[in-house]
Amino acid sequence: MWLAIAATALPVPYLSQQPGPVFNTLGSLGEQDFIEITNAETYPTSGQLDMTTVREVGGPQRTITLGEAVYGWLNPDISVIPRRANYPDDITAEQARTQSTRAFASSQEIALGAVLRELGIPFTENVFVVDVISDRPAALFLKSNDQILSVNGVQVNSIGGTIEEVRKTSPGNKATIVILRDDSELVFEIPTVAAPDSESAGSIGAFLTSEINSEIEANFADQRVGGPSAGLVFALAIYDQLTLGELVGNAHIAVTGTITTTGEVGSIGGIRQKMIGAKKAGATVFLLPIDNCAEAVQRIPAGLRAIPVKTLREAISVLEKLKSDASGDLPSCSAG
Repeated sequence: MWLAIAATALPVPYLSQQPGPVFNTLGSLGEQDFIEITNAETYPTSGQLDMTTVREVGGPQRTITLGEAVYGWLNPDISVIPRRANYPDDITAEQARTQSTRAFASSQEIALGAVLRELGIPFTENVFVVDVISDRPAALFLKSNDQILSVNGVQVNSIGGTIEEVRKTSPGNKATIVILRDDSELVFEIPTVAAPDSESAGSIGAFLTSEINSEIEANFADQRVGGPSAGLVFALAIYDQLTLGELVGNAHIAVTGTITTTGEVGSIGGIRQKMIGAKKAGATVFLLPIDNCAEAVQRIPAGLRAIPVKTLREAISVLEKLKSDASGDLPSCSAG
């Protein structure tokens, strides 16, 4: 018996994901507006547009025990996944925190860019290195705050465009990357390795962020949250403030998904926990990336309508139809 009890305290290479706090992006946090737009005319908003989060236990910060893992496996609200699914083996706690924090800040910048593009407001975008993976090729060449100017002779001005050009370089070949560091242009021939999702696509192991240059600025309250998955909800909240007419109306809607400056919505992790958090917070509609549908469809809480979207424009259209009661033909998630 004592051996069994002691075994539950043994560390295991897993982490657990639980529903995290929910924030109304059209509201306030303490005495500060959740999102404050400056240098532009703004309009009143109403309703709730919730950002959902996941509380992660384990990972580089600390190791969970066998007992915690078993509890998570038995709890339908918790997912237990291999630590390696989210983090490289050699990443430190400090690196993980830095990457997560910077990804969150980058999602705010990118969301503003997506809205400005949607509204036809001019802006420029620069791409910077946030960090590099220590055992990947980029670690030998690139540093934090390097600005990426071009890849293989193609000028790049978005994260997606940069990644796309690197992926065109087959693993084992070299990508020619021009950067700006301390006001000096440098050219590197960086070998590529296989991307995590494709053995035929190239990767160099660098984390990137965007800087949007525009007179219009969006300032965010400090939520002490990390990761890129709130990009879509940030974009919708900014769009609502910058356009006449209330986009949400009196509805209570939750949203998750990454965003690019060209408006594409990307998949996220922890979809089950985010839906649970949305339902507990009172949301009746949940917008999610279409690529998360297959995972979400069997786990949608009763009373929560899950609507998939591919782009910011689609998400705006969904909210407009929901407000006008013309939502009968809206898509829903299916396992296919």
